[in-house]
Amino acid sequence: MARVFKAFRFDPQVYADFKELTRKSGYTMTSALEKFMADALKFGLVFPSAKEEAVEAEARVMLSWLKEGKYWVNLGGKEETSMRGRLLQLLPKIGDAELRKDIEETLKSKP
Repeated sequence: MARVFKAFRFDPQVYADFKELTRKSGYTMTSALEKFMADALKFGLVFPSAKEEAVEAEARVMLSWLKEGKYWVNLGGKEETSMRGRLLQLLPKIGDAELRKDIEETLKSKP
């Protein structure tokens, strides 16, 4: 079978640290990267996107306001939006488990 060659550029320190880690674990660099890629596919590794970070920032601001007793916000429309309703809409889009838990607990406890 022909070998496929792919070139990658890594931060030299990250590469050196990863190489040492793979050596200690009994892997070669190639086998460690291959195992990582296989596991990423198997378990559905998801990398955070800039969009997710923006959603989380919005949720943190709204959560802060809700904890201060503010329940309605104008998001540029004619009518105000319920802070609780908006947080419920954002909840499934939030990747940070700690933030999701904080929102859930706050929504359960606030009237």
